[in-house]
Amino acid sequence: MAARLICGRFCHGSDMVRGYLLGAGLNGALGVAMGAWAGHGLEGTLPEVAIEWIKTGSSYQLWHAGALLGLAAIAALHSTRLFTLAGWGFGAGAMIFAGALYFYALSGLGWVAAIVPVGGLLMIGGWVAVILAALLYRRKDAK
Repeated sequence: MAARLICGRFCHGSDMVRGYLLGAGLNGALGVAMGAWAGHGLEGTLPEVAIEWIKTGSSYQLWHAGALLGLAAIAALHSTRLFTLAGWGFGAGAMIFAGALYFYALSGLGWVAAIVPVGGLLMIGGWVAVILAALLYRRKDAK
């Protein structure tokens, strides 16, 4: 029951794959845009440490966009609730982690930095779900 409330219609089949692809696209596009802006447009406007925070957020978004693409490919063949949790962890975690870093770098509001670990924990949780899925994996044709 709780799993159904958490993931709704994105737990199965093509809806799940579509959700992963959407998360990959959003994180990938924002990661490239923010990374390019940090690398080419922010010099002299922000302290170097703030530019590094933006580059860090961009990097994590891009890595997890790639992870979501891989997860979409696997889930198209074999979907599980653990993959659903991994997808949410990767997608939402990267968006929260990077978004908080971007906002902190641009605003300087110290309380925003406290949100960053939430995104990090979600991403770690996504990777733990992948590990558990690997440990529990059984081929469909295996007896």
